[in-house]
Amino acid sequence: MYVFKRCFATFLLITLLTLIPSVGYSYIDPGTTGYVFSVLAPILSGILLVLVFFYRQIKRGFYFVINGLKKFPMLSAVSGIVLISIGTASYFLSRETEVDKMKKYKFERVILLGIDGIDPKILEDMMAGGELPNFSRLREIGGFAPLQTSIPPESPVAWSTIATGANPGYFGIFDFILRNPKNYLPDLSILRIDTKALAALKGSSFLPAMKGTPFWEITARADIPTTVIRWPVTFPPVECSGPIKLLSGQGVPDLRGTLGRYGFYTTGSIPEDQEGKEKVTWVSFNDDGFIETSIFGPVVSRITGRKPAEIPMKLRPDYENSEIGIKIDGSSYRVNEGEWSSWIPLKFDLGLLQHANGICRFYLTRLKPELELYLSPIQIDPSDPTFIVSYPDDYSAELARAIGTYHTLGIPEDTNALVENRYGEEAFLKICDELMDEREKMLWFELKELKKGLLAIDFDTTDRIQHIFWRSRDPEHPFYQEDFARRYGDVIPGYYRRMDKVLGRLLEYADEKTTVIVFSDHGFTTFRRAFHLNSWLVEHGFMTLKPSSSRQEGVGELFANVDWQNTRAYALGFGSIYLNLKGREGKGIVEKGGESRRVKQEIAELLTQLKDPKTDELVVKAVYAREDIYRGPYLEDAPDLIVGMRRGYRMSWQSAIGGTPEGLFEDNMKKWTGTHIIDPYYVPGILLMNQRINVENPRSIDIAPTVLACFGLSRPAEMEGTSLLK
Repeated sequence: MYVFKRCFATFLLITLLTLIPSVGYSYIDPGTTGYVFSVLAPILSGILLVLVFFYRQIKRGFYFVINGLKKFPMLSAVSGIVLISIGTASYFLSRETEVDKMKKYKFERVILLGIDGIDPKILEDMMAGGELPNFSRLREIGGFAPLQTSIPPESPVAWSTIATGANPGYFGIFDFILRNPKNYLPDLSILRIDTKALAALKGSSFLPAMKGTPFWEITARADIPTTVIRWPVTFPPVECSGPIKLLSGQGVPDLRGTLGRYGFYTTGSIPEDQEGKEKVTWVSFNDDGFIETSIFGPVVSRITGRKPAEIPMKLRPDYENSEIGIKIDGSSYRVNEGEWSSWIPLKFDLGLLQHANGICRFYLTRLKPELELYLSPIQIDPSDPTFIVSYPDDYSAELARAIGTYHTLGIPEDTNALVENRYGEEAFLKICDELMDEREKMLWFELKELKKGLLAIDFDTTDRIQHIFWRSRDPEHPFYQEDFARRYGDVIPGYYRRMDKVLGRLLEYADEKTTVIVFSDHGFTTFRRAFHLNSWLVEHGFMTLKPSSSRQEGVGELFANVDWQNTRAYALGFGSIYLNLKGREGKGIVEKGGESRRVKQEIAELLTQLKDPKTDELVVKAVYAREDIYRGPYLEDAPDLIVGMRRGYRMSWQSAIGGTPEGLFEDNMKKWTGTHIIDPYYVPGILLMNQRINVENPRSIDIAPTVLACFGLSRPAEMEGTSLLK
């Protein structure tokens, strides 16, 4: 009986010792418990049976050792030190870091390929036509679905939603443009200047635009190697503990602290009504056949006032060779007509022994009959950045050493220069192709280094291409031209095919322990008609203009002519309406509570009934109240109402900055003919994975928790999304 009791106790002990670790590992796969039991049970059984049947001998040996140590204290002390040393060394040698624990996770690598603006309808049509074999292969391996985008579907909002797995009330970005409620003036949401900062260099004069916690900070803190390349709204880069590298994307300014201000030198005239005249420098030849001018850099404070720093520049056209000679700081460069120059380094003297380093490129639009020379926005030199654009600080230089000098501006595809006719479509496409080359080189460089961990990268040129060339695929667009469509109709599909090749090469790096997530932040559609929302607010009595104000186009921007004492609501940005709320706005008149609710309800009801007299179509699909769609610590910063336009319509450029032109609608005759700033129903993004998507109607907020789940990390409470792998 005595032996039987010991055997039974042994059996129970074996069962407990094998089940406890199996529970800890059972998340790997459902069969782990049985596997662990089958492997460890025979080993533990043998050990415990030896202990049972040789109990008396082991007991006698134990007492012999204890009595010996009592007789010899010195031996006892030495033995204790040795045992403690062995135990301590064993603990630290066997202790697992988070990286070691990744060996137990199902996935060792996660690769996020973000492709800005890829549209599910175009993607599906091209996959059906056999044009995108790698997208099709990924769909077959794992899955494909439209991805529910943010409200509104603006890039900084959508990308921040993906990064944090939460709604805008958590990270504080609601539109490209925000307002100061005290003076009603607009500001940029993706480039926040710290007006209280004393230093003007090294990024200290900028504040992070995106609040909240992105997924890459969580993985880095968990000691998982993390690399993030050109993710939007990450400037200035935030210091983060753990093994992380980050290169900032959309929101990085030029050297002058703007989102991208180009220069243009010409000997000719510019039409009075042409946009962008403030960026033009008129030049003329001297008696020696040279043009002497300057490159203008950052604005600095001097005794004579705030003026831009300058670098002298000499230009000399060579008509015989169709090129121009450029001399800057003793160095000479040559640029052929219709071509881009190489990168040119610039060094601006800021005074007090301070300098600002930048890089630029020229494009020679034409030599005659008049000179037209485009100067790119002066960008931060990644090898020696004046404003820090990466974390760690030297990561931008590491990439420059690996792939060569590259663009650092947040939006380097200068659509403004194209829209304002400073260069043509061919010049624009050349720079877009070069930007794609740069991004691919960054991807291949980091993929080769990716043994374990996370890599996230954004290809955003696809967004700019669709903004500019959408009219080539929309015969109903008012700016549609058959010759333009014939010449450039394949540009958008061509970039989809190029991304398919990138995806094909990326998949070569993906094994069974790699999760690949391909997504876009939103889709795309046509922008045929512009809606003047502020003019509509005036027409319906929600906004009042001063009696003497003019309603000519462009007049009244920045709310210059608004009578705030008789205004209940105003629009700013690309779909945001704010009440002129008492106690919040500088000259607010609307009472909080019942009155504010009535004003919002009246605006929403009238807007959703609005029809375009030209087409007899409804214009607005939905008007969202902020409290119905947002929650979080920054809810009070949100617009009171968000307008979701129907397909074909978009908020006008004038309304975005407080203008009130005559009329309510106008045809869009600008080159910017594609859009995604409408109701999110019409412009979902895409989602493809090499794993099964186990969630119906996946949302952009689901990507961040999916990344964490792949590494076995828990989802923080503020992250609203759910894992797509559950």
